Amino acid sequence: MISIAMMTAGTLAVALMPTYATIGILAPIAVIIARLVQGFSAGGEFGSSTAFLVEHAPERRGFIASWQFASQGVSGLLGSGFGAALTMWMAPADLESWGWRIPFLFGVLIGPVGLYIRRHLDDATAPPAAEQESPVREVFARQKVRVVLAVGSLAVSTAVNYLIVYMPTYVVKTLKLPATVGFVAAFVAAIAVTLLAPTAGMISDKIGRTTHVIGAGLLLLVSIFPAFLLLTGTPTPTVIVLCVLWLGALKGLYLGPIAALMSELFPPATRATGLGLSYNIGVTMFGGMGPAIMTWLGSFALIGDLAPGYYLTVVCCLSLYALITIRRTGAA
Repeated sequence: MISIAMMTAGTLAVALMPTYATIGILAPIAVIIARLVQGFSAGGEFGSSTAFLVEHAPERRGFIASWQFASQGVSGLLGSGFGAALTMWMAPADLESWGWRIPFLFGVLIGPVGLYIRRHLDDATAPPAAEQESPVREVFARQKVRVVLAVGSLAVSTAVNYLIVYMPTYVVKTLKLPATVGFVAAFVAAIAVTLLAPTAGMISDKIGRTTHVIGAGLLLLVSIFPAFLLLTGTPTPTVIVLCVLWLGALKGLYLGPIAALMSELFPPATRATGLGLSYNIGVTMFGGMGPAIMTWLGSFALIGDLAPGYYLTVVCCLSLYALITIRRTGAA
């Protein structure tokens, strides 16, 4: 309930923020604070909500937990859809003046809808029999390797996710095309994630988590560099949309079982804490820092426009190593 309230407050603050001309330097500082509030609420949500999902249907963990990421695909649809529509239908001056506030005002709807849903949910499970006095201390003291493996398994999927978010910037700054092309590409990728994540989760319930995810990771590994060679060699709108759609489809196939796989790395007494810690470390290191790292790599002459391809290839290798270790050791 607190996380939903924080998300609503942070989103509303951005939507209604006075301009720099009105309150000066306080405007960008307040926007950063509001975004931090949004980030804290979203980051605190993953562990407990995923644990809640998998404990409701332990025999179908892959499918049930996949909706954690399918819902993120829906949010990607809304975000990129707003971006594409506003850049196509609004004059640049109007978009910069007030149009950018529209998606944030729409996002405030998370408050009443989310609070209504939360008030009508019941916990399906009793507290774990062996409750920990301090789950955080237990995770840091005895489950550090599990955290590292969970972070590694998540790394490439969150890196691809932030690449898709970064695509409108990449399209404008690197490929010198209109931002609308990038938003449309992100939109179709979000459709693929929304549809394929639950399918992948369902498959993983039948054939095993690591078997499915390693297969999807190998497909990603052999697809990343050819996709960016095509993107940079033939940067037409059609090629960009198709390449990002393919990466989004592979992301959906990879991401679907990941929430369940991560949850199975931790015992019930520390599951929410271990999941939350692993998710936030992984998203920060490999997702949030991804666009900055890709921009930095792009400054080297030998790498240039192929920076995202190099970055994703390295991160994909790290994830595959973590998954193979999980499979070999039977950690999940």
